[in-house]
Amino acid sequence: MTTPEGVFAHYRPRTSHVPADVWEHVRPVAVEACRAADYTSVASALDCMAAVSHFLGWAYEQDLPLDLESVFVPSHVERYCATVLKGRVASSRSTLRGYLRRVGRACTKQAPWTPPPKPFANYKTILPPYSPAEVDGFWDAAQVQSTDHRVRVASIMLTLGLGAGIKPGEMLDVTASQSVRVHPDDSRLVVIVLADRTVPVLTRYADRLRAFCDQFPDGPLIGEHNPTGKDPLGSLRQGIAWPDWLPPFRANRLRTTWMAEVLAQDVRISEFMAMAGTVSSKSLEVIAPHVEGRWDEDAYLFKGAGL
Repeated sequence: MTTPEGVFAHYRPRTSHVPADVWEHVRPVAVEACRAADYTSVASALDCMAAVSHFLGWAYEQDLPLDLESVFVPSHVERYCATVLKGRVASSRSTLRGYLRRVGRACTKQAPWTPPPKPFANYKTILPPYSPAEVDGFWDAAQVQSTDHRVRVASIMLTLGLGAGIKPGEMLDVTASQSVRVHPDDSRLVVIVLADRTVPVLTRYADRLRAFCDQFPDGPLIGEHNPTGKDPLGSLRQGIAWPDWLPPFRANRLRTTWMAEVLAQDVRISEFMAMAGTVSSKSLEVIAPHVEGRWDEDAYLFKGAGL
């Protein structure tokens, strides 16, 4: 499958998730809904079809009406996420909820969905986080670049961006000897010390970062470059190739993906801002739909009340 339409034509969920007789009923609705969401990458279209198909299979079993305006409403989506997805890890639930919300906004006119974030006044839209499948695709592609140098640059960018939300310009300055530290009170905690802040590295990226520090103990982790050049990071990235099925690779979008994962933790906004540095309100608007809320049993209301 090389296009979203190819995904819509050939996708079939596992029968253990959506039985064949149920799929026969919900497939036309799933295709119409996902097509309305207007995903341009094959990976996103595939993830969307999976999320929507499972949701519609659940709706069918619940005897909910399957017309778009009736089934794609916030209350049904939140009920599904709070029950069926309860056992998923937070990042997975957040991603699936994000797909269902985008589809719900796109395929309905009457359902009470909040509008999507508005773009900046200069019409440059802040892109949402990458999906887990897209992140996996970037990691796979990073390991098969044509030269060791390109493997290094691609892998370091992914580690710093996804693991610590390092800004593109800051990636040039991170070194093993001066920037990366192990917290003195807990060896599991790896931090990156920058000029204006200290950033904790997400646990699942910490060992990878340690390995890079052992491999490249001297100079910038990302590689030697001309710091006074017009675009030193662009020069380092030159020649790196990504598969056509992946969305465009953007260092800023790696940071957005990290933000969404951190905000899904039990972190206060003041603490998040201290770790992330400068973050615009527009960025938070884009990220918010991808951060899982504590909707189950109205837990978020109790949190907000201080209970």
